[in-house]
Amino acid sequence: MAAASTASRVAVVIDPWDHPYNGTVVSARRFVAALTAEGWDFRLLTIGSEPEAEGCQRSGFPELRLPGVQHLIDRMRAPLARPQRWRLREALRGCDLLHVQFPFLLGHAAIGVARSLGMPIVCSFHVQPENLLRNLGIDNAALCKALYAMFLHRFYQRSDHVVAPSAFAAERLQAAGLTRPWSVVSNGVPEALFELPHRPGEDGRFHILSVGRLATEKDQASLLEAVARSRYKADIALHLVGLGPLQERLVTRARTLELDAHIGPVDDAALLDHYARADLVVHCGRVELEGMAVLEAMATGNAVLVAEAETSAASRLIGDPAWRFPAGNVAMLTSRIDEALASSTERAQAGATNRRAALPHRHPRCAQALADLYRSVIGAPPACHI
Repeated sequence: MAAASTASRVAVVIDPWDHPYNGTVVSARRFVAALTAEGWDFRLLTIGSEPEAEGCQRSGFPELRLPGVQHLIDRMRAPLARPQRWRLREALRGCDLLHVQFPFLLGHAAIGVARSLGMPIVCSFHVQPENLLRNLGIDNAALCKALYAMFLHRFYQRSDHVVAPSAFAAERLQAAGLTRPWSVVSNGVPEALFELPHRPGEDGRFHILSVGRLATEKDQASLLEAVARSRYKADIALHLVGLGPLQERLVTRARTLELDAHIGPVDDAALLDHYARADLVVHCGRVELEGMAVLEAMATGNAVLVAEAETSAASRLIGDPAWRFPAGNVAMLTSRIDEALASSTERAQAGATNRRAALPHRHPRCAQALADLYRSVIGAPPACHI
């Protein structure tokens, strides 16, 4: 990727920068790191008081505490910032572009200040209304529609360009009434995952892996039930990697079902080892705007079973219907798991197919696409790519 033709400075709203426990923060961190290395200058608008983060200037804001739902926010490790208009003006001074990654109060206020300064605005669609409602235990179509309308009115219709991580995500916004220009830019997969040797079967057990926030919409509960019904149950080591409000409940249920299950967070090195050693990766999530964990599993050459749901893009990543199952259908998931574990040849073939299918999502390519979008919105001349 060519370096930025000028030292353009991008202000990025990402409230929970110091809490890399969800896809939005992981994605933002990866893009900032990649584009900083190419000569872009970033100013992060986050919670906290540290002057710098990852080599970037940082403008910190106090944390917002919301009675009634704060316990859920704390458990999800996705704190929100309390905007201060004077600090926003100070933070945006000298910037060429505002990129709102986290669409809540800080992002809304930042858009207002950026508009008053005549600054172009890009908004990413990372937070799905269905995601918020499921975490609150609400299933209400009218309220979901109202949340889409609010997001459009407060964020996406006020931006100069909208970034969607998948065609599915763009379709959701268009169906809700988006009329602003938009582009699809995948969150991408780091090169290290494509280079990772896949080495399943080292200890004679079947290692099933699921990666994602331990929350209602990820539906790890269905995976526990399916593994408990599998004819291979006694030979399965199940790994649910992630953090979230349901961790204790999932641990208790796995113990009740007498599963060999390891549930909780791991560091980056251990996660790579899990991908390398997995015989099968299963993703039961019902709400996904792209499916970063699915893409990562594909890039590492894993066979992947993915839930099909109306509110999820993840199943679109897997072309063969034999590797998909209806979300929440435990009987079908058990059948798919047993079929997959019965044939190492079919798993290897599926893994090779997945690795090829993930190639268009290589992170350097995605970072280049985002840099080109920035130049277009700022009005800078396009860079020459070598």
